[in-house]
Amino acid sequence: MGGCKVGVGVLLIVLFVMVVSVDGQAPIGPPVVGGPAPTPVPAPAPLDFAPAPEPAPLWPPCDGVDVVYQNTLVEKIYPFLNDTPWLQPYKFSSIVTVTNMGYSTVEGWAIGMNFSNNEILVAADDMHLEDGRLMPVDVSNGTILTQVPAGILKNAIETAGDFGQIRKTFVITGTEFGQNKFSMPKNINITQKGYNCSIAETFFNTTMHTCCSEPNRNVTLTDEEMYLPPEKGNFTITYDVTQAYPGSYLALVTISNDSPWTRLENWNLSWTWQENEFITKMLGATTRAADLDVCLNGLAAKTYQQMDLNKALSCSRSPEIIDLPLGRINDTQVGGITYCCRNGTLWPAVLDPEKSKSAFMLDVMKLPPQSSKINSITPPGNWRLGDGRFQCGKPRRIEPTIFPDPYLSHDTSAFKTWQVTCNETAVKRPRMCCVSFSKYTNESIVPCRTCACGCPKKINPVCDASASSMLLPYSAITTPPLNRTPEILAWAEMNHKVPPNPLPCMDYCGVAINWHIVSNYTGGWSSRMTLFDWSNKTYADWYTVVEMPNAYLGFEKAYSFNATAMPPTNDTAPNTSLLVTGLEGLNYLMAATNLSAGKLQSVFSFTKKTTPNIREADFFPTKIYFNGEECTMPEGFPITAAASMLTSTVVTLVVVVMCSMILFL
Repeated sequence: MGGCKVGVGVLLIVLFVMVVSVDGQAPIGPPVVGGPAPTPVPAPAPLDFAPAPEPAPLWPPCDGVDVVYQNTLVEKIYPFLNDTPWLQPYKFSSIVTVTNMGYSTVEGWAIGMNFSNNEILVAADDMHLEDGRLMPVDVSNGTILTQVPAGILKNAIETAGDFGQIRKTFVITGTEFGQNKFSMPKNINITQKGYNCSIAETFFNTTMHTCCSEPNRNVTLTDEEMYLPPEKGNFTITYDVTQAYPGSYLALVTISNDSPWTRLENWNLSWTWQENEFITKMLGATTRAADLDVCLNGLAAKTYQQMDLNKALSCSRSPEIIDLPLGRINDTQVGGITYCCRNGTLWPAVLDPEKSKSAFMLDVMKLPPQSSKINSITPPGNWRLGDGRFQCGKPRRIEPTIFPDPYLSHDTSAFKTWQVTCNETAVKRPRMCCVSFSKYTNESIVPCRTCACGCPKKINPVCDASASSMLLPYSAITTPPLNRTPEILAWAEMNHKVPPNPLPCMDYCGVAINWHIVSNYTGGWSSRMTLFDWSNKTYADWYTVVEMPNAYLGFEKAYSFNATAMPPTNDTAPNTSLLVTGLEGLNYLMAATNLSAGKLQSVFSFTKKTTPNIREADFFPTKIYFNGEECTMPEGFPITAAASMLTSTVVTLVVVVMCSMILFL
């Protein structure tokens, strides 16, 4: 029993020692007796690691709009042309990122790209070609991509750097031809007016960058739903969505002639639908073709199975719209729209504001995926007006149009409104009229220029298209141009002139205008304007604009025509033109009959009280427009015959006197 107690005691002592060793972190094992206490070794100090430096940016920050083009894929596609690798097609895919890093909001931006490998653009997310062409499309000569409606890039200041509002990223996919290489454009830029883009640089063969500096540093603060300011142009078109439904909407299209003196005859308007829409009905205008097969054999037939698509007005992707005749204005089936049914004629607003507008309404059907969204409306793109001499811009979202209602105590507004502006291009069609000058003190006429309205490709009889026109006797002004050769030759012989061979070509103009100085006296002077119509067309309600910068203030009266001062065409330029129209009974310039031209004329009187320093050369207009078309002016002015004779006499006397003096010497 005693031995048991001793064993238990020893066991407790051993357990106590083990507990103390663990708690004190003493080493396990027999204790070291008689040695010095170990010196504690300090823990090593932690190393001071500095963060790695950020990689240097490939390009400095942009002071405007930053554009990055990054190629992400080049893949060989069928057909495989091992024998002609330069014709091998490849699929390419690229990411384009446009970031507004400037102060101002960028409105209606577009990006231009010049390619080099015969690229065909197949898709570009929600971007569209600015010229309205539909993809796939050949872009080997370059292209401009834009958003429809016009896109907006807000600035970081007004959005607190929200990339969702200051940046636009889209993917383009297409096909290129040639060797297997990264598909990179030659150049990229934004086409925004006033922005100056640097030369694009390429990095790692896959990335291209350019910076387009903004023109100023004005901070722009915009509303939540931003509207672009209206633009001015020769013609403006508004596209007003007046009523919207899940699968369709009603739109009112209004064309306004804001040109100072251009009159558009037989207007036609066309556009390209961006979401495969089609037209079921139209009031105030019509389309040239229905193209029903597009609806009957396409997505429209699957979407609207209960609708009789045979009655659709137009299923064309690019419908051409024309005006209705005057007799349809009160037709409730096809007319009845304010400003409709003008027979395609749009007058300048300065002549008749009521006749300067034309309007029509259309019922538009939408197709999936947009047909179920009432607020999803995309206006047409690639707008075209007239005969090709006007270039139209892209639709711009502007503040909705307000429509006053005489029967309601409040005005109504459009659901959405877009504006398109069309301006006359620099490339103009051949002239239709020319001007000749004459004067009461000279028996010759300074005629219309050679080929003033263009020469035909085959000229018969043979004539010189580059030679200056020859002077005519005043009596020849009423002779048909084709029959003037005998009078030209006789007049040249009478004035001791050797006519060229071949003779200069005639002017080939349908309308000729002669400006003749009738008198010049101390207190004033007078002129006569005569209109000749050598064509087979009668001009109803004709008008002319006569620019006379130095004589305008002295104008008093026109006797057989109605002549008034042209209103200023802008806020800064002074007016120096007369607007001339025919009085009742003289407002039709008749076509030529039996080699006799239609003819109208009137005398104009001017005073010198308000133009005391006027010269005789200022008696002649600097420009004349007929029905909005600029006429070709003559090469010079008629000189005073008496002055010419006097000068010749003086020279002769001087020569005689000098010879006499020499003989006496």
